[in-house]
This record gives sequence, structure tokens and C-alpha cells, in this order.
Amino acid sequence: MNVSYDLFLIIPPGLEDLAKKEVELKCPVSEMTSIKGGLSLKADIEWIIQAHALLKIPTRILMRMAEFKVRDFPKLYQKMLNFKWTPYLSHPQPEWEITCTRSRLMHTGRIEETLNKSIQEALKRQPLNQDWEKKKYSPQCFYVRICDDILTLSLDLTGDPLYKRGYQVIKGEAPLRENFAAAFVFEMMLNESQEITLVDPMCGSGTFLTEALTFFMPLHLRKFSFEEAPFFKGRTFKIIPNDEKLPIKRLLGFDINDELIDRVKKALVPSSPIELNCRDSLKDKLTEEEVFIICNPPYGERIKILGKRGHYLSEAWKKFIEIDRPLKFGWLLPSDMDDLFHHPKGYELLSKRQLRNGGMAVTFWIWKRSHLETI
Repeated sequence: MNVSYDLFLIIPPGLEDLAKKEVELKCPVSEMTSIKGGLSLKADIEWIIQAHALLKIPTRILMRMAEFKVRDFPKLYQKMLNFKWTPYLSHPQPEWEITCTRSRLMHTGRIEETLNKSIQEALKRQPLNQDWEKKKYSPQCFYVRICDDILTLSLDLTGDPLYKRGYQVIKGEAPLRENFAAAFVFEMMLNESQEITLVDPMCGSGTFLTEALTFFMPLHLRKFSFEEAPFFKGRTFKIIPNDEKLPIKRLLGFDINDELIDRVKKALVPSSPIELNCRDSLKDKLTEEEVFIICNPPYGERIKILGKRGHYLSEAWKKFIEIDRPLKFGWLLPSDMDDLFHHPKGYELLSKRQLRNGGMAVTFWIWKRSHLETI
């Protein structure tokens, strides 16, 4: 009989609805609850395996292990001492991520010290299998959240964040995090059935294009933390290739950084359908094809631009909207620039999504060319 576990998917705030749609599309479950910053659901180990390989928007997946009220350190010590660690613990010195809100226990250093003492004492009664030493297992990470004096203990099943795919090896100076890129491409392609050409006119290392290409592709190019956990011991699994793909017939990227474009080209597998070109996208029409454009332009911080930020982005906006006339236009900008870009003639606003990227408030816009403009 398959055991069902309580799971929590950590999602970048602002992307919860897209992450929920992705789960429903790729790894459906009977019940799922969305809250700010995550999704809560129940699933078995087979789901955990598939989700880690298939889901592109979550940051990581946690397994909920225990929840109890705690208001003092002796109670915390006793609860952890008596917890049954054997099914979960694979290394005697775990790492801790601790957060406290409206709790009598607020000193995270002392909480960690108490947790470590209780674990060491518990291991005298529940000795670990020595596999961890022979196989050089890494320390696991446990998340401890105390809110209103209720402690929730969770095991990180993922290890390195899921956006570290192990697929794209070349990075530009200001790369967009992969799970953001996947979410934005997914949103651009929602409810689309006819295949289109996707163009990134300022592609950098090509993250949008790579995420579009691999959105349905199972990726298991790195290890996940759950593979070393006792509850997983002895299991073997095979990720089955998936024939599904986003309705994209061509992936086209441009950038003025010829050195970066050359490095990314060399890193792509020879059969990759991604086409990269060194070109200033603000000078010439990108292509005569009908296209979707998705763009994360430089803001003048980590990547230098000519002139002031507002002028540069206004010129880019004008060129893409008036010259290239994409069927859809996805545009990621700092939120303090929202007022500079008015409703473009011949386009309707499909989505305006506000979130934080690398600590910066940003807005992802999607406009669609109106039917009258298409005719």
C-alpha cells in the first residue's frame, strides 16, 4: 500500500496560481490548497519522484512531519527527543531553517542548539544505519516554523532549489531565475493550441527559450535530497520521456553580446531547436513571421544601457510594439516604471502580474494584439 505524505510546495509569491495549474496539468492530485508562497497537498512517493522531475515553477518540496504546540525549550527538547526519526533521518547532523512569528520561542540560535541536543540524544535510542558514512550522504535540511506557538517540522525533499536544473550551464550577467522564466512562458502559452514562433529579442543566456523548450521535459540531471532518505531506501525509478510540449514551432533569440551568444551556442546540444543570433533588436525588424515576443530587458543596473533607463525602455517598447507587432507581447519591468507604458494601440491587456525578482519589485505584463489588428 502506498503511503500518502503531507507535502508543501514552496512557490515564489505571486506565482501560486500558475504553479497550481502546472501541478493540475502534469501531476494531478485529488486535493490541493493554495496559500501565499505555496501549495499544500497529499501524495505518495511516486508523485514525489515525478514532481521533482516535471515541475518547473516550484522552488522546492517539503514533507510535513509533525505539528505541535510549544511554548518553552524543555517542551521543545522533549518533543524532538521522542519523535520517531528513523524513517526520515539519513545524517546525524542535519541543517535547520528556522523562522518564528508571534512565538514565545524567538531566539533561533537557542532553538537550533536545543534541536541538535535532542537529535543527538534521540540517536542513542534510534541509531542510524551506517549507510550515511559509507555512501557519503549530505546533511539533510529540516524546516522549523513556529507561528502562534505552533511548531511545524518539515523535511526538505529537494536539496538544491528546483530552479537549479542541471541543464543550462552558461549564465549571463543578470540571468532571470529559471522558475520565473518557466512561469512566464507558461502563462504566455495558456489556452494556445496553434503552434507559434517564440522570440526573445534580448535573450542573454537564453533562459526563456530553454525553459520553453524543456517545460514538459522530465529533468533528472542532478540528485534530489529525498533519494538519500530512509523512506526511499532501496527504491529504483525511471523517469519516462514525455512527448508533450508547449505549442511552439520555433525558438528564436537575439542579443548584442556576441561572446555570450557564442558560448551559449557551443553549450547547446547539436540537435537543439533554439536559434541564437547576435543582433541589436532595436535596429531591425526581428522577423517577418507572426510571433510571440517575451522579453526581460536590461534595467541599467548589472547590465549597462545607453542613456537613462526610462528613455531606453521606452524606445525598446516603441520598437517592439510598433515595428515587430507581435501577436502577444510579454514584458518584465521594474514596477516603478509601470506608469511609463500606457495601453498600446491595437492591443488588449491580458495579464499584469506583480512580484519580486531578486529583491526587486517587478511587473510581468502580457498584451495580445486585437482581432481587428490581426486581420
